[in-house]
Amino acid sequence: MIAVSFAFKSWSFDASTGQLELRYKDSQYGEFLEQFFFPKLADNLLEHAYTQRKTAIDAALSQLFWMVGVSYYKTQLADSFSFEGPLPSQDQANWLKQTWQSGLAELAHQNRLPWLDQIQFPAQKSLPKHATNQQLKPRSLVAIGGGKDSLVSIEFLKSQQEDMCLFLVGNSAFITNMASHTSCDLLQIKRQVDPRLATANEAGAYNGHVPITAINSCVAVVAALLYDYDAIVFSNERSANVGNVQADNGQWVNHQYSKSFEFELTFQQLVHQHVASDLSYFSLLRPFSELAIVKQFTQLKSYYPYFSSCNRNFHLAGSQNNAGHWCGACPKCLFVFLMMAVFEPPEIMIQIFGRNLLDDAKLKGLCAELLGLSGIKPFECVGEVEESRWAMQQLSQQTAWKNNALVIQYSQAVMLYPTVKTMDLFNATEAHLIPDKRNFLNILDNAKGGFS
Repeated sequence: MIAVSFAFKSWSFDASTGQLELRYKDSQYGEFLEQFFFPKLADNLLEHAYTQRKTAIDAALSQLFWMVGVSYYKTQLADSFSFEGPLPSQDQANWLKQTWQSGLAELAHQNRLPWLDQIQFPAQKSLPKHATNQQLKPRSLVAIGGGKDSLVSIEFLKSQQEDMCLFLVGNSAFITNMASHTSCDLLQIKRQVDPRLATANEAGAYNGHVPITAINSCVAVVAALLYDYDAIVFSNERSANVGNVQADNGQWVNHQYSKSFEFELTFQQLVHQHVASDLSYFSLLRPFSELAIVKQFTQLKSYYPYFSSCNRNFHLAGSQNNAGHWCGACPKCLFVFLMMAVFEPPEIMIQIFGRNLLDDAKLKGLCAELLGLSGIKPFECVGEVEESRWAMQQLSQQTAWKNNALVIQYSQAVMLYPTVKTMDLFNATEAHLIPDKRNFLNILDNAKGGFS
C-alpha cells in the first residue's frame, strides 16, 4: 500500500502590499496555493507595526500557515506530515493535532471513518522563546458574521464606548452589507482558496466541514498585530461546547469545536506564549446560552431586516439565498425561529423569515432532531437540546403559537422530559476568558438585565 503524505512547503508575506501566500503539497492531488489579501498598511504602520513587530508577526503567520493546511489536508487525510520550514513547538503541535482531529471529526463521521488518530504533528525539541509585550493599542477587533450573536456583542461594546473595528475574513457581500448597518468601521481580509481544491473534490477527494473559526482566529491575530489592536473579540456562546454525537472511541464529534471554550483557552495560551503577551483573544458571549443571547437581540429590532444566521448566505460561490436572507429549510433557520418566537409574535417572525416555520409540517424531521427526539443534534451551529425543549414548552402556552403545526406535534413529547429551570438557561456561567480590562466585564452585569 502506497503511503500518503502532506507537506507544509512555505509561506511568504509582502508587507508593502498585504499579500500572503501559503503553499502546500498533497502526495495525490499535488500542490496548492492559498492567498490572503490584507489591506495595505499605511506608511507609519509599515514602519512601526510591521518592522518593530516582525518577530511576533512571523510567529502569527506561521500559526496561520499551519492551521490553513487543514483545508487541503482533508483531500485524502494523509498518514504523515513534512515541513520544509521550521517545525511547530510541542504545544503548537498538540494544538494542531487536537484542532484538526476535532475539527475534521464531522467529515470523518459522515464518511464512516474512524477518529483520525493518524493526525500527529512533528515538533521542535528546543524550547521556544516566550512572547513579549507588543505595546498594542487598547482597542478591539470584533468578528462579525452577520447573525444575532456578533450584533449583540457589537451593540454592547458600542454602549461601553469601546474603540473598535469589525473584521471579516472572506468575500461575503452579505456580511459587508450587514456591517454597514452597524455604523462601525470594517477591516476585511480577503481570502482566495486554491481553485484546484474544487478540482480535487470533483476527482473524489474527501470534502466536508473544517474548523473555519480556528482559521479566522489565526487571521485575526495577524491583523491585530499589523493594525494595532490589543483585543480580538468573538461571539461564541456556551452551547458551542456541546457535541453532536460520540465517535466509536468515545470522543465527541462537535460541529462547533473551534468555537468551543476548549479551543479558545488553548489558542489564547498559544498567543500569549508565542506571539504577544498583551493580546487578548476571547468570546464576549461565552457565559451565555443561545436563549439569553436571543432575548438580548430582540432589543435590537433595527437589525431585523438585515441580519441572518442561515449558512446558505456563505457558500464559496456566493449566497444561495437570492430571494432573501433565510432559506427557511435548514436546521439553523428553524432553530433561530424557534428561539426568537418565544419573544416575538407571529407577524414579526413572518416579516423576518418570509413565512411561519413553526407551521410548516415539512420541517417536522428537523424539529425532532433539535428537540433531541430523533437522530442527533444537526451538524450546524445550533443550541442545546434543553434550550429547544424549553422554547417549545413556552410556545405551547402562548395563544399566538400553540396551534402551529410543529408546536401541536411536539409540545406533549417535550413535556415528558424534566423541566429545565429558567434561571439555569438565562444565568451567566463562570467559564469564560473575558479580560478584566476596560469595560468588557460589564457584559456580566448586563446579564442581570437584558440577558435574564
